[in-house]
Amino acid sequence: MPQQPNFIVIVADDMGWSDIGAFGSEIRTPTIDALAESGVTMTNFYVGPTCSPTRAMLMTGVDSHLAGLGTMEGVQSENQLHSDAYLGQLRDDVVTIAEALKASGYTTLMSGKWHLAKEPNQYPSNRGFDRSFSLIEGGASHFSDAAPLYRIDKASYLEDGRRVKLPADFYSSKAYTDKMLGYLAELDAQTPFFAYVAYTAPHDPLQVPDDWLDKYAGVYDEGPAALRAMRAHKLTKRKLIPRGSEVWTPPTFPKFLPTYIKPWSMMDELERETSSKPMEIYAAMVEYMDEQIQRLIDDLARSGRLENTFIVFLSDNGANGATPLSYPGNTRDWYLNEYAQSLDQQGRRGSHSYLGREWAAVSASPFKLYKGAIAEGGIRSPLIVRGPSLGKNTISKQVSHITDLTATLYALAGIDTEASAVFADKIRPEGRSLLENWRDPKKEVSRTFATELFGHGAVVSDRWKATNMRPPLGTGKWELYDLNHDPSEVHNIAAENPEKLNELIDFYRGYQRRVGVIPPNPAISVSLGDLFTSECNWYCQTVTDIVDFIIALWVRFSVSQE
Repeated sequence: MPQQPNFIVIVADDMGWSDIGAFGSEIRTPTIDALAESGVTMTNFYVGPTCSPTRAMLMTGVDSHLAGLGTMEGVQSENQLHSDAYLGQLRDDVVTIAEALKASGYTTLMSGKWHLAKEPNQYPSNRGFDRSFSLIEGGASHFSDAAPLYRIDKASYLEDGRRVKLPADFYSSKAYTDKMLGYLAELDAQTPFFAYVAYTAPHDPLQVPDDWLDKYAGVYDEGPAALRAMRAHKLTKRKLIPRGSEVWTPPTFPKFLPTYIKPWSMMDELERETSSKPMEIYAAMVEYMDEQIQRLIDDLARSGRLENTFIVFLSDNGANGATPLSYPGNTRDWYLNEYAQSLDQQGRRGSHSYLGREWAAVSASPFKLYKGAIAEGGIRSPLIVRGPSLGKNTISKQVSHITDLTATLYALAGIDTEASAVFADKIRPEGRSLLENWRDPKKEVSRTFATELFGHGAVVSDRWKATNMRPPLGTGKWELYDLNHDPSEVHNIAAENPEKLNELIDFYRGYQRRVGVIPPNPAISVSLGDLFTSECNWYCQTVTDIVDFIIALWVRFSVSQE
């Protein structure tokens, strides 16, 4: 019997689809680019709109609602609180990939972000991992202060289920890599392993070690619009998007609203420097993470394990266009008083820079919207895989879903989920193996799947995509797009294709019933005040309250029409 292959699954946190060099980005990612040159790149790979749903589907191979993460913990609406689909943590009736692989003789290792547990019984150490170093919550400072993302939360770092104190020189990407290298060093050479490396880069707060702060100084001096156009041009040259594809442009706000952003041409030098600094830090975080991935690969090569190891790289969702005020419990006063705000402190310990919607649109280029949305900018992720018997430097345009990745790892490990006793009386994985496509990307099969989050729903079926986004992200009505010609979702062709739209809506209704979707009531919406972090005087607050009231009425009317 041939030796079972090893797996390293590497997940970036809130990294946009076009942020890697292999896709034409200005960000230096030589390690990820080399993986693409020596393996298969999937350009039509889909994940969940936010962190927890994607990670739940990766870990279990079932839809996020069936896994217990139909929404993010802390973002449940009142009518969702008592549903198993909206627990905010993994359910007991699903099997994690660590549990399944461990039962098949694998050593299972994890380092990085978990974000799938409220209670200890769902910690990595209790869900199949032999060794684990994990941040339990959705994010924190990347340094040893472990400052939480949410004012009402505390960041919890655990090793093998026990709380640990971070060393003074802690920086997330390096520390997660160090831990995984230590775990790999303990392995028996003949034992297959599954290693899950879940970086928190480049999730906000945007921070890097001091000697990386100026790595991208001046690179973004032309502004976000110019960079979006440049990335789209390079994506077209690489044939990753159709020639002539329109680039989605983030909406602008009128001057009387506090969310107004000056056009780049109207900004002075200080305003441009202040605007571009977060993107410089973000890019440095991505490159630093890339450097850490190279350390993992070098270790595999030295130990002789590389040739029998599948290395998979992906992002958990699109880039984040929101501000820290969108996190549960955060307030403007708390944010402004808690974190250093001066330009020279940005990117350092004690600061909390964030990308913002203009630069997030660059990371998502050419797609529409960002993290949290079921538009392409929120749910399309690059997936790169290198491994034995796979083609080199090949592009796969197979439409695929995060649950398909789990199914593929099971197939490679020789696990039959229908026959395995581990899955008895549990919800069975629903993805489809991608192995045949990875070996020959010309072998594509039809694929249809649905997704839902925060009341927004979508169905992807090969070239077609139907979406229904509640206000203010959308109209609250079903729309239809042909992604082969319009990957940016700017031309709604529902009126010209009513039969196809109705077919996809019927599929979505069946999906709702199957996984237990509960549209949030009251609706979960975006507040205008969450879109900016500057001081807000009486005029600003009055305008914000009026706009929020109008949005609430709009959302309520939209929901009543469903």
